[in-house]
Amino acid sequence: MTDLPTLTAVETTELVRKKTISPVETVRAAIERIEQRNPSINAVIFTDFEGALNQAADLEKRIMRGDNVGPLAGLPSLMKDLFDFKPGWPSTLGGIPSLRDYRPNVWSTYPRKMEAAGAILLGKTNSPVMGFRGTTDNPLFGPTKNPFELSKNSGGSSGGSAAAVADGLVPVAGASDGGGSIRIPASWCGVVGFQPSFGRVPLITRPNAFEATSPFVYQGPIARTVADIALVMDSLAGYDPHDPFSIATPTSFAEPLPFAGLAGKRIGYTADFGIFPVEREVGDCVASAVQAFADAGATIDEVQLVLPFSVTELSDLWCRLITAGSCAALRNLKHSGIDLLGDNSDEMPEPLLHWLRRVSEQSLEERQRDQEMRSIVFDAFADLFLHYDLIASPTTAALPVDNATGGLTNGPSQINGIEVDPQIGWCMTYLTNMTGNAAASVPCGMSRGLPVGLQIIGRRYGDMDVLAACAAFERLRPWKNTYKITQARTLVA
Repeated sequence: MTDLPTLTAVETTELVRKKTISPVETVRAAIERIEQRNPSINAVIFTDFEGALNQAADLEKRIMRGDNVGPLAGLPSLMKDLFDFKPGWPSTLGGIPSLRDYRPNVWSTYPRKMEAAGAILLGKTNSPVMGFRGTTDNPLFGPTKNPFELSKNSGGSSGGSAAAVADGLVPVAGASDGGGSIRIPASWCGVVGFQPSFGRVPLITRPNAFEATSPFVYQGPIARTVADIALVMDSLAGYDPHDPFSIATPTSFAEPLPFAGLAGKRIGYTADFGIFPVEREVGDCVASAVQAFADAGATIDEVQLVLPFSVTELSDLWCRLITAGSCAALRNLKHSGIDLLGDNSDEMPEPLLHWLRRVSEQSLEERQRDQEMRSIVFDAFADLFLHYDLIASPTTAALPVDNATGGLTNGPSQINGIEVDPQIGWCMTYLTNMTGNAAASVPCGMSRGLPVGLQIIGRRYGDMDVLAACAAFERLRPWKNTYKITQARTLVA
């Protein structure tokens, strides 16, 4: 089967289940694909092909015996190299050189649940240092290149996962999202990124079980189709008593998806949330794409969030919130003998060091004010969702940027003459990390040969509303043919 490497997750698992293809064949095809295409894009930074083939061979024997092997049996996948752990595998926390040999003996949610469902992990994907950037680049591995244009960046922080999926290395890859890190690279790489409601996919953090709440940090999948997202979500979601916010209510994602529609739904469309400067090409593409929802039977109204803050005040708030968690992670590493703020501080990007210093100097009163600011954002969303089922917007305010050298690729510092934080200020995603709402990014068109993403936000626990909207959009404005662009690209040896 010559198209085996680029089958969807749904197609792959169905063929494995029917014994038309074997897990060994799916894994070998993915390995060949990674070896051929990854040198061009630098998406995969660690591989364990031997371990994957051994797992595939064992799985094949179990299938032939008639064992229950799980709904994702034989599905090749990749996981993110940040706060994602599998025993024996390195974890560089986003390309920090002194962590090249750091191998914590713990599991995180994505590899644990994916392997339990029969999927086979082949390696880890690139991300920026500590995830503190909407691009993917770092001093150890360098930038991940956009499969549609190698001079451009993939977006971040799950940029390696998004690029790997867009380029057909695997059908689905793991991602995490503390400020848009699932949705930003999905937008720039022209794939689907789903950030479920907080608590939908369990997230176990220790020693602080409540660490991932300020801002909300999510785990979710990146794929080329909405059906693949739903298939994987059925295995990732579920209650876990070790997560204090884990949702106990069972939810099926895949079964109702083919029948989900938008008839009677009310969708609020905002071009900029009232605060973001947006590149004209991006705004025009998204404004045109949103009309597809009307074709699916929804009512579309233009809306704005009412926020008494500038884009810089809000991006600064996000920087303070996220680096408070980074302080804790760095402190725990220091206790284990790795001092990244001492002898190895030159491996940390200066913007991250700036905010780490700023957060360490915050008073209790300042931290309280930050949570009050966040509460105003939360209330603004809550007020909108009293009248609307979904909110649509651009995912990012800018098209993909050029890759830099030295691990220092940043986003734009100015859009339409307005200054924005090059780390996160152009990312129209981090607001949901303050609120807990479900959100996704789907491809909605191309501009200058580069993908543009449409962000769809739902109520908290309105995950199926978001996926239904994504599926309806995919039916009306399919993007499958855009991947012909990546497949026609000249490969780099």
